[in-house]
Amino acid sequence: MSFGVVQAMIISLRNNSRKKQASHFDRQQMPMKDQRYTAEELLQKKATPQQLQRIKAKISAESKKARIQAIVITLSVMLLGLFLIYFLF
Repeated sequence: MSFGVVQAMIISLRNNSRKKQASHFDRQQMPMKDQRYTAEELLQKKATPQQLQRIKAKISAESKKARIQAIVITLSVMLLGLFLIYFLF
């Protein structure tokens, strides 16, 4: 067993066991771009059920559009490939 591998393992374990200074998901430590609102005001805002349904419909429409685009691109590439293979052989 190589001692370089053992040393790398020890360093990796040591780095993983340290407490992180700041969490990436801690909203209190995020810098705010707009100084008109405080962090507490932004975190207290709630969406109405109608707004949530509109957001859900918008996201589903975007994902449906992206899925259709992916299918069209895949089919066109496949048809082009079959066309080229047919005429080359």
